[in-house]
Amino acid sequence: MIELSIMLLLAVGLSGVLFWLLIPRHRPSKTAVTTFPPHVNEALPIAKHYLYFRQVRQALSVADTHYLMENAPLHVAKQALRERRAVARRFLEGLHEDFSNLAKLGRIIAVLSPAVSHQQETERLVLSLKFQMLYALVWLRLSAGNLPLEQLEHLTGLVGMLAKRMDDAMSEINALSANPLPGGFGV
Repeated sequence: MIELSIMLLLAVGLSGVLFWLLIPRHRPSKTAVTTFPPHVNEALPIAKHYLYFRQVRQALSVADTHYLMENAPLHVAKQALRERRAVARRFLEGLHEDFSNLAKLGRIIAVLSPAVSHQQETERLVLSLKFQMLYALVWLRLSAGNLPLEQLEHLTGLVGMLAKRMDDAMSEINALSANPLPGGFGV
């Protein structure tokens, strides 16, 4: 009697799962991540800080510093330079957050991707090591009072390159998911 109850329970459970799988669902569109509703965008690990590098570069430029030193009182100029270094540190923290978010997205994509090559994983590891080493160097130089604009630009370029790779990978996954499954199993 117990075996019959267990078999009946398994049959009902399996039927429920099959019924749930066969229900037609709305197919996701091929829209870009940036056109999703805001609550979906907030849940995705995306990069947003690296896009502000132009403004940071302008604020940290040598010409801007010279202008400030020539035209502002000394105490105002020094205060402005301290604040600019603080902005650079916050920007650096933002770059680290962007890179971490993109690395997390890369791991998600690797799980979803049907074929992730050993070479791609190695490239991602090397890029991560480059970023971490350059990040530490820039952080040390900022802490010492320097404004390492070239290294900050290179760091921003690494984040931008990873963002482009993730965007390309997401496009590939979208293209693969748009193709129906063979044998008419696509819903």
